[in-house]
Amino acid sequence: MTNTKQWWKSKTIWGIAIAALGVLLNNVLKVDVVLPADATYDQTEAAIEAIKAAQGNLSVIAAQVITLIGLVVGVIGRIQAEKKIA
Repeated sequence: MTNTKQWWKSKTIWGIAIAALGVLLNNVLKVDVVLPADATYDQTEAAIEAIKAAQGNLSVIAAQVITLIGLVVGVIGRIQAEKKIA
């Protein structure tokens, strides 16, 4: 019996991959609101509304949950690891 396993059987590797996916999605789905230096009242109000709308965006929340799941899987995998990755 060997004391190694294939990389794709590692919970730690999968946890890192899932967390990276969550971070990537979070960056892609983030709302970028640019407010000009000499913004009018209407431009400022529109920017405020865009920021409020983005705070509860379900896709952003899902990306953050995916990141959290990946981190948890990675930590559990590292704690339970008994074999080296080949």
